[in-house]
Formats: sequence, structure tokens, C-alpha cells
Amino acid sequence: MPTVADNLNATIAGYAAALAADSVNPQPSYELDGKRVDRNQWREGLQKLIDALQKTVNAQAPYIVSTKMVL
Repeated sequence: MPTVADNLNATIAGYAAALAADSVNPQPSYELDGKRVDRNQWREGLQKLIDALQKTVNAQAPYIVSTKMVL
């Protein structure tokens, strides 16, 4: 059974793939039934979501605190 971190990493990978695909073949902004879709805002929003998910993954990962004492 996948862990929470595995699920988050899979989600991040999917979003990153969507951004990569959009950078290869960028889609224009458009309006449909009175609703406007701005692709630049979509890209920025997706990148912010990836960043937030990555912070969550990092927070769940084990970490080591290292200190040094100067004499």
C-alpha cells in the first residue's frame, strides 16, 4: 500500500508532467461560455501547488539536526 509521501510524490510528478507538456506545446488562453481560462495563471497556480506539495513531502520526511560546539 502506498504511503502518503508516495501519493504526494505521484501527484507532484503528474503536475510536473502537465507543466512539461504545456511548455512543449503551449496552449493559448481562451474563453468558453463566459468563463475565461488564462493559461499563464494556470501555469503559475500549478507551480504554486507543486511547491506546496513538495513542502508537505519535505515536512514528512525524516530529518537530522546537526549542531557544532566551538570551544
